[in-house]
Amino acid sequence: MRKHPDAICEKCPFQDQGGFVPTLNPKPHGKIAVIGEAPGHYEATYGIPFTGPSGDLLNSVLKHHGIDRNDVMITNSVLCRPHQNEDPPKSALEACAPRLHKEISESGIDNIIAVGKSAAHSLLDEKSTMRKMRIGPPKSYKYSPAVGVVATWHPAYVLRMPDAFPDFVADIGKIKQGVTVAWNEPEFRVFDDPVVATRVIEELGNRFDRFVLDIECGAEKDSTFIHPSDWPLLCLGIAFAPKKAVVLGERAINDQRVSTALREVLPRVKLIAHNGKFDLAGLRNVAGKQKLWFDTMLATYSIDERAGHMGLKGLAIERLGAPDYESEIRKYVPRSGNYGDIPRHVLYKYNAYDVVCTWDLMELFEREMSSDDRRKHDFLIRASNALIDLELAGITFDEAYNKELHDQFENELELIESQIENIIGASINPRSVPQVQRYYASKGLILPTTNADFLKELSEKIEGEPLEFTEQLLHHRKRAKLHGTYVKGLAKRVYQGRVFTTYLLHGTTSGRLSSRDPNLQNICREKYIRNQFTATCEDNVLVQLDYKQAEGRVIATLAQDEYLRGIFCDPERDIFNEMCDDIFGVGKWDKERRVTMKSIFYGLSYGREAASIAKALHLDHGLQITVQETSTMMRNFNDLIPGVVAWQSSIKHKVLSGEDLTTPYGRKRSFWLITKRNRKDVLNEALSFLPQSIASDICLTALINTQPKLEGIATMRLTIHDALAFECAKNRVEQAVEIVKEDMLNAASEFTNYVPFAVDVTTGFRWGQL
Repeated sequence: MRKHPDAICEKCPFQDQGGFVPTLNPKPHGKIAVIGEAPGHYEATYGIPFTGPSGDLLNSVLKHHGIDRNDVMITNSVLCRPHQNEDPPKSALEACAPRLHKEISESGIDNIIAVGKSAAHSLLDEKSTMRKMRIGPPKSYKYSPAVGVVATWHPAYVLRMPDAFPDFVADIGKIKQGVTVAWNEPEFRVFDDPVVATRVIEELGNRFDRFVLDIECGAEKDSTFIHPSDWPLLCLGIAFAPKKAVVLGERAINDQRVSTALREVLPRVKLIAHNGKFDLAGLRNVAGKQKLWFDTMLATYSIDERAGHMGLKGLAIERLGAPDYESEIRKYVPRSGNYGDIPRHVLYKYNAYDVVCTWDLMELFEREMSSDDRRKHDFLIRASNALIDLELAGITFDEAYNKELHDQFENELELIESQIENIIGASINPRSVPQVQRYYASKGLILPTTNADFLKELSEKIEGEPLEFTEQLLHHRKRAKLHGTYVKGLAKRVYQGRVFTTYLLHGTTSGRLSSRDPNLQNICREKYIRNQFTATCEDNVLVQLDYKQAEGRVIATLAQDEYLRGIFCDPERDIFNEMCDDIFGVGKWDKERRVTMKSIFYGLSYGREAASIAKALHLDHGLQITVQETSTMMRNFNDLIPGVVAWQSSIKHKVLSGEDLTTPYGRKRSFWLITKRNRKDVLNEALSFLPQSIASDICLTALINTQPKLEGIATMRLTIHDALAFECAKNRVEQAVEIVKEDMLNAASEFTNYVPFAVDVTTGFRWGQL
């Protein structure tokens, strides 16, 4: 029996389920429809689409835009609730599609708000990600082009990921705004003859003081994060005025005469780009060392720190009304493919559009940026220029030692697998989730997941063979992860004997520097893993300078806490030893208690509760400390640091009052949507943002200042949050350390004179020795 006459219920996997939720307001007065994916718990309970927290959020945003829910058709792509509240499968969407499309055709609506990927896919021809589908003005409903469709996040997703809230509000507003930006086609010319290209560069340099630059090489920089030296240059786009650009073709950009002209002209003009760190690194061999002046990607991040909103093409469509000019090149290369396969006339047009859109975004952002935004942008520009050199330098990688580690891990994993088989008396693949779940099921344990945290908790409740199996399985998981990520994974990233990481100034909302391909910011601390990275030759060493308790000193400054100040101002005193003396009594502590107090200090500073800290101490350090014991120690510590307690209260009040958090370096964190569900996480993130961001930027400031002073003395190899590592000859260590240490202490003193900062120095041929 069909639940709806126009749905093919007999082909739907939800045919025999309850939770049928019919369409609300099938012929709406406002000629607008909101179409979701499938009913959730509240909808199925009350029989009304979009009720409960998701419905409340939707209603609030509709009201914000002057839209009354009672004037809107509200429905879902599938009218029955899925078994486990999962995304509706293709079979369910297809079974309900005739019903949905008939309702739309009979409703008289002009616009649809499609919330969630499944709903958007049901209504649009494209099968892209939601992040891409939501960009730009309303798109055409696939069965009636006159009906506009705005794709946006589902309100349930927004409640889980509050940073999506501004998008959700803006997207629904598109229903009433229509097209707000007119697009004018750019003018561009291509020059592939080296002689002509040289004259063009010289003429542009004499007439204009700003150039937008963009290179194209064998892959797309925003999706692959390749190292530019891995690929030959295919072209260089230069915008010199609004909607005006030239493109230097493949033959021209690889000619020495053009190279000479660029080296002469580029230092005289202000250089602008989108993710310009990549472009200037890619141009280094052709145009020499150049400095970035403005970066539209960093400007976007300075205005809005949320992730996922900084791609050039998306910004061009959303903010400039540009066409989807990237669609033409998708015909020739798959995602992240080789741009060398694109016909040159198509590639050159794409390159020209990139630079003219970057120019327009530059002008737009210069108008929109506040003084704080501009200060943050300019700081990031200085950092970007410093990081170009750091990225191009890379760090030497010992491939022979890596092969030894690989063989050791392979043998170790094989031994663990043999031990597991001996325990259970059967063959099993510990990497296979279904096989692992079947083993537990055979012992009467039905597990919803086999992730490590769940298995660690399970191990405390079981005994005998299942316990032995679980302990060996966890051991195998840990070793396999190290092997896959830091042995096999790093080996894939070696280029000409070195590893080149890409630093991301815009990669986190926490304000900390991040890196990728490979991620060396969060590499594990095991010395034998880090020992794969070495100095270039036996006459050289690696030197690392670390700020001691950098975030703790930042917290002491922000909180103006006299207890912490007294400890940090005396170089003979150790913060964690002092805490142990004050909590447990002088000399009445051991290594275990020191580890505990370290966890309490940082946990409490970032808003963690006793249960969370006790659990982490057990999982990470194997310490058996009860929640009650942890809670008592936390209360005692709180009594010692009233300044920190008061500061934390002020931060919480500021965030709950809707204020942004801003650092002295201009970094900002906004909390767009605070609910009962996410309130705790938001406040913890707020407490950690300022110390983490400020400590990272103090170290970044030191890098900016010290790098040019090391020229001819040492080569900077790494920056790791609160540490700098460089390589130099053994007889230059003292000289280089003096330079770097002075700049690190000066960078800290620019932030505070409330407490002094301190720096530890270590040296060694291998990174693991530092």
